[in-house]
Amino acid sequence: MARFLNNRDQTAGLPPGSLIFVGQRKTDVPILRMIDYDGETLREETVADSDVLRPCLTSDSTSWLNVDGLHDPEVMRRVGDAFAIPPLVLEDIVNTGHRPKLEEYPDLLFTTLKMLSLDEEENRIQAEQLSCVLTGKCLITFQEQPGDVFEPVRDRIRRQSGRLRQRGPDYLLYALLDRVFENYLKVVEVLGERIEEFDEEVLDDPSAELLEEINAYRREMAYIRKAVRPAREIALKLVRTENGLVADETLPFLRDLLDLAEQVSDAVEIYREMLGDHLNSYNMAVSNRLNDVMKFLTIFATIFIPLSFLAGVYGMNFEVMPELRYPYGYFILLGFMACVAIGMLLYFRKKKWL
Repeated sequence: MARFLNNRDQTAGLPPGSLIFVGQRKTDVPILRMIDYDGETLREETVADSDVLRPCLTSDSTSWLNVDGLHDPEVMRRVGDAFAIPPLVLEDIVNTGHRPKLEEYPDLLFTTLKMLSLDEEENRIQAEQLSCVLTGKCLITFQEQPGDVFEPVRDRIRRQSGRLRQRGPDYLLYALLDRVFENYLKVVEVLGERIEEFDEEVLDDPSAELLEEINAYRREMAYIRKAVRPAREIALKLVRTENGLVADETLPFLRDLLDLAEQVSDAVEIYREMLGDHLNSYNMAVSNRLNDVMKFLTIFATIFIPLSFLAGVYGMNFEVMPELRYPYGYFILLGFMACVAIGMLLYFRKKKWL
């Protein structure tokens, strides 16, 4: 499957709002997990029926519903009906190749972006789509599979102390996005450590294997950039939003989130430029090595030109060549040829060609 674009042939010709899953199925059965909390109480459970979700809409507590698995249209439809999620939003949620974005509605706020992870065995970036729907007292998150970077947030909720238990779902959305952006930075830093090591290797040993590795890192950084750049736009829009679902008390934290997004974006651009510099340095090192080889071969050939001339002269088959009958002619010629070769080497060194 293509990493940058998903095949959307199965949705061609269908009306807008059709719940057709686009992507790779990563779990067998969707899992619905609910965390309902306020400053004093906490309820955490796995939900089997979406009907039990409706009381969350009128409750004074903050509710976080997490859906793992997007491939079942019936489950997605029931969740959408329970929280009055528009069909077009549901369509974007089940399309795992959708570009990260933020959309505002009168009674909800929708954002979708990528969560990244590094497969250290294959040294390859893996991406999973995260979609968030913010309503009055509820936050609904949709993921492709179980397992995420949000466990520290869940631990903070389970502890009764802390700001998270006192704030609403808008602050919870900030906390989740903050974890996503921190993970972006972690992934970029891990790749960056290896990219910085290329500085010496590219000059000392510009091998074909090193070139292949540099190009592999360029592809991975391009893949990260595809996720990070629009995610930065999401943070910027959140800071500027005037939607009543985002409290004024949350805006300072969103500005901090924007700073983190800028840091991630800058890091990605820096390492992309470094990889471009490494590639240029590699080409320059290979070119210099080729020049050294050509220089050696040229000098070698130049020295043998007069020697070949002398050998050619005395290799002619004329009957009258006085030097051919001289008893020491062979040794004299070899000595003269050696002097010519040594003289040319000294001349090249004087000219600093060697």
